Amino acid sequence: MSSDDPNQLVELSYVSKATHAMGLSSLVHLFDVSYKWNQDHELTGVLFYENGHFSQILEGRREDVLFLWENIQKDYRHEILHRIELGVIDQRLFPNWALRFYGGDQIAKDVPHLAGLLDGLPSHDVELLRIMRSVANGNED
Repeated sequence: MSSDDPNQLVELSYVSKATHAMGLSSLVHLFDVSYKWNQDHELTGVLFYENGHFSQILEGRREDVLFLWENIQKDYRHEILHRIELGVIDQRLFPNWALRFYGGDQIAKDVPHLAGLLDGLPSHDVELLRIMRSVANGNED
């Protein structure tokens, strides 16, 4: 497969600052809409929200991941978007998660130092990506 093959399996990770505080109902709505879209397009991944910042790993067909990335960049809820990585993968890290969401209480329990890393955007990208990937190892449902 060539590097621009639309069917190639890729992983994209990013961080962004929220344009406004996301209350529980806003986060539930975002999760519900995103989960359904991801299921329909066979995307998988994990989404974190804490301290006014989002971070996410998306996995799927290149065409679908890049389409969604374009929409995220236009989404009014995001500002100061920073793509950490886009790369070809052999297999999914989150094969059973159309979208796994981590909020502040879950992050504090599972990865307590994540909130501190989010404050330092984008200087801790490698560590943030490692932490995001680590949730797949201990939390498969």
